[in-house]
Amino acid sequence: PYAVVLIPQFIMVARDFKLANTWVALIVPPLFNSLGVLFMRQSFSMMPDDLFDAARVEGVKEWRIFLFVALPLARPMLAALAIILFLASWNNYLWPLLINSQPGSMTAPVALGTLIGLTKVSWGGIMAGAVMLTVPMLVVFVLLQRHFIAGIAAGAVK
Repeated sequence: PYAVVLIPQFIMVARDFKLANTWVALIVPPLFNSLGVLFMRQSFSMMPDDLFDAARVEGVKEWRIFLFVALPLARPMLAALAIILFLASWNNYLWPLLINSQPGSMTAPVALGTLIGLTKVSWGGIMAGAVMLTVPMLVVFVLLQRHFIAGIAAGAVK
């Protein structure tokens, strides 16, 4: 669970790297997670070894095999992973709340959370903000739907 890595990740980013209240602290840590490792490992393990063996017979070095054989085959899975990670990062509330303490640079979910006060809740503002937060994700998904479905289907059991 995310709660297990939250505090060590905060200590590493804020104290060791001194990146608190920066955009780098908001963007980079969510990119490195176990879901991406699992997705890409599964993608590469499903590729036929015959393709790699044929490239080796042709005298291609390992890094070129990775760049010109494996990565193009993994493109649908990379696109699906990018969409999933973007969605998770867009909806993340706890990490931006913890790492960013400046009111002027709040992420959209954190700013939406400020509309809930101790004694008053601005329901109209919350609902309008929720719609505004949903529209960009719908646009991204509609534009990249073909890649997302291809990537998810590539990881399915045959």
